Amino acid sequence: MNKNIKKVTQTVLGIAIAAPMVLGLGSYAGATSGAVTATKVAVKDRASNSAKTVGYLAKNQKINYSGYNSFYVKVSYKGKTRYILKKYVKYVPPTKPTTTPSNPTTPSNPTTPASSNASIQQQILDLVNVERGKSGLKPLTLSSYLNGTAQAWSQTMSNANNMYHSTLSFNGGYKGENIAHGQITANEVMTDWVNSPGHRANIMSPNFKQLGVGKVGTYWTQQFTD
Repeated sequence: MNKNIKKVTQTVLGIAIAAPMVLGLGSYAGATSGAVTATKVAVKDRASNSAKTVGYLAKNQKINYSGYNSFYVKVSYKGKTRYILKKYVKYVPPTKPTTTPSNPTTPSNPTTPASSNASIQQQILDLVNVERGKSGLKPLTLSSYLNGTAQAWSQTMSNANNMYHSTLSFNGGYKGENIAHGQITANEVMTDWVNSPGHRANIMSPNFKQLGVGKVGTYWTQQFTD
């Protein structure tokens, strides 16, 4: 895996019990490169088998997509957000490094606390709490349960050689998830997350109290709950 290829993507915050989670991004920031594998794939106006078909994509057609749910991914089709079945999309590495800092003119660069023997989870937690502390927010605590679910999700992405969101099926009322791929160190992935407004919103949310961190290879997952 080319260590220069980096991607980050985030989920929209919400109350899991009261409303469905919306996974994915506006403007396809951090979208994953891919190609169609089936001869003809239907493009739907919603992420549902019963949704209206608005067109078709041909085999080997190159696309950018982002996670939506376990079965569908978001694509841009004729200038609109549409959906195709995930099983007909294969990951294609981009030809140049990709990141998603949405406002590079005003970066926030967290500094890794002096803790050379800290676990990856502790390093990420420390960096998160440094950032939260700048705004007077209460620190998060590590959850062994969330560490387990986040680690499992990083493993899932690594096994698939693909970056996409989970269904946020872990316990909690308020939930959030940040994922990334290609970063080597805790400082590097946190810098990318903090420089992206959507990821930063998860990191800085006053609704969250607990954090879980997973890392397999260069697939990273943060999961947040109240």
